[in-house]
Amino acid sequence: MKNVYCFLTLLLISNLIQSQEKLTYKDCLNLALKNNLSLKNAALSEKISVYKRRYSYGNFLPSVTGNAEKKYSWGRDIDPTTNAFIDKNLMTYSGNITGIYTLFGGFYNLKSIQSAKQEVEINKANQQKLQNEITIEITQKFIEILYLEELLIANTEQIISSEKQLELAKLKFESGTIAESEVFKIQSQKATEELLLVTNKNQLSTNLIDLKQLLNIPLETKISLVKPNLLVSENNLLLENEYVITKKAVEINPSFTMSKWMEKKAKTEIGLSRASKMPVLNLKFTYGSNYSDNDSQIRFEDQINANLVTALRLNLVIPIFSQFENTFKIKQSKLSYEQAKNETKIEENNVSKVVLLAINDTKAAIQKNEATIKAFDFAKKSFEADALKYELGKINSSELNVTKTNYKNAQAELIRAKYELIFTNGLVRFYLGEDFSL
Repeated sequence: MKNVYCFLTLLLISNLIQSQEKLTYKDCLNLALKNNLSLKNAALSEKISVYKRRYSYGNFLPSVTGNAEKKYSWGRDIDPTTNAFIDKNLMTYSGNITGIYTLFGGFYNLKSIQSAKQEVEINKANQQKLQNEITIEITQKFIEILYLEELLIANTEQIISSEKQLELAKLKFESGTIAESEVFKIQSQKATEELLLVTNKNQLSTNLIDLKQLLNIPLETKISLVKPNLLVSENNLLLENEYVITKKAVEINPSFTMSKWMEKKAKTEIGLSRASKMPVLNLKFTYGSNYSDNDSQIRFEDQINANLVTALRLNLVIPIFSQFENTFKIKQSKLSYEQAKNETKIEENNVSKVVLLAINDTKAAIQKNEATIKAFDFAKKSFEADALKYELGKINSSELNVTKTNYKNAQAELIRAKYELIFTNGLVRFYLGEDFSL
């Protein structure tokens, strides 16, 4: 028996003896938020949108360009300084600075800035949305691993109990008190429990692999989770009206916030498309001069000063017909805005459903936890009583196995109910803006 006990104990803690890195729930969450590639991409998208917003302010500044040219010609050409035809080799230099400033552009620049700001907010909300999703996923996986570890301990205790019963049954068989079939029944029960232990251990290994991938750490890394206190605090939020709670949760939910910003951006796009049908008024300033070596008697400085040009122009462009392109853009942007409003409502419904489900799951988990505690207490007492009866020879192994199976199932349900309550209770708080903590 001692050998079996040692084997099962070593089987249970085999993952804890190979220089493992111990991780708390906060450690796992911080690693995931730091290493997650989707979250990194979302952060980069936000930075890009910030740069675009800064760039959009530049549209209110004038554009200035400089131009310089050196020209060598031979044969018949026009001297730019005299506008007369000449028929000889000619070297000319010219240069100018031009500035253009848009006085009115159909409010396009204002709408561009507004759209760029909304894009920044969309990316911020998306980043928070991904962060929330990762937090929930990490919490689910962390709790699932703790549940399986605790279940393995219960499985081991059940096998040890079966080992004791098997020893007793063998003694009774050898003394002729019971038939050999009674021994076989207990051996079968023990084998079933060992199979369950192996199955749960395999599930634990699979969940640890999933957790490593979420943390984006090498799969060969040995880790073990530090079990927190796992205290379920009373959730006074559940005393409020569930629809009031849901409304609060929806308003701060990043998915819903993101859809609202996308709706606002779609409305801004209508203004951008309308700007294409508005006239554009530009102010243009030009300053330049030129030089020609046609008359070498005139000095370079004199010729530059003589040919100096300074001009200020107003340019008005009125769109008259654009093959219905502008009209199509306006209609398309209006339809896109209607789509965005529908998407916002869809997202509101989805978030409301998720929050209501979490509230109802928490209320059910509270009742389930209370029921499983009672069921476990009765199943334990029943098993202990039947175990004593079996030792005294008042019941057979089949009757004992039925009681033991009920006890085993009640124990598993108790463990699961406890972790379900911890998760759903924390999830409701998380949806209302509190940190997810275990």
